Amino acid sequence: MIDLPTLPAHRLTVGADVFDCTDAGSGSPVLFLHGALGDLRTWRRQSAALAGRFRCIAYTQRYFGTAPWRADGPPFGTATHAADLIAVCEALGAGPAAVVAWSYAGHAALLAALARPDLFARMLVYEPGVPSWVTAEEELEVFGRDAGAMFGPVFEAAGRGDREEAMRRLIDASGGPGHFDRQPEECRAIQRDNAHSLPPLLAQEPPPSITCAELASLRVPVTILWGERSRPVFTVPSQAAARCIGGNGHRPIPGAGHLWPDQDPEGFAAVVEAWLDGMAG
Repeated sequence: MIDLPTLPAHRLTVGADVFDCTDAGSGSPVLFLHGALGDLRTWRRQSAALAGRFRCIAYTQRYFGTAPWRADGPPFGTATHAADLIAVCEALGAGPAAVVAWSYAGHAALLAALARPDLFARMLVYEPGVPSWVTAEEELEVFGRDAGAMFGPVFEAAGRGDREEAMRRLIDASGGPGHFDRQPEECRAIQRDNAHSLPPLLAQEPPPSITCAELASLRVPVTILWGERSRPVFTVPSQAAARCIGGNGHRPIPGAGHLWPDQDPEGFAAVVEAWLDGMAG
């Protein structure tokens, strides 16, 4: 049995699409965006921890989750997910929202912030995974080496149609050998339910480039965080983004790795709360 907090849920119709959402609490709106192998359930514990002070909203992004999606929808990729984020924010009509994005969702959030800064009050991005703003040759070399080591085995398993093994390899590469099996069953269940998203994720439309200059020009305040123990494929883009954006608040999280939001949801929520209160960024 999966023991997750029960949060008010509904389906949000946006044009021809329907997005599963949770919406809990009242106050300033905070919108959570999950990463790969996640869905709205990724954020239940964090939302429950913060709903006493904030309106916590999460939705399952297109092509993730267990609900069917229309076959004639746009291609899988961060451009599509950025457009969806904009459309969802408009449909919610909640006013400028704070956004918390993790990993894959970070690039979509930044694209949306560049396109429609009026919709967002501020953003907290934990380890954005797309390195288009990285320009230093040494950093690109480190990133490329680690990306090959991490994703090569994932592509191999997915290429022979073994989604379960590809999923396991991605989680173990993100959290350390054997991490998939060490997780709580609730995390494994969410990841299994989203294993179908791995093939389109691995074959996604190339992400639109975001340059360092564009990050520096952002009109939405953005804070970048990364795990002290995360591997270079995550830390290189994070640290480069922090330098490009400038300002205070960007920092490593002591003892954390890429899967920190899952591993310590209450600790993650505490950092988000401090950030929302203006104490961290």
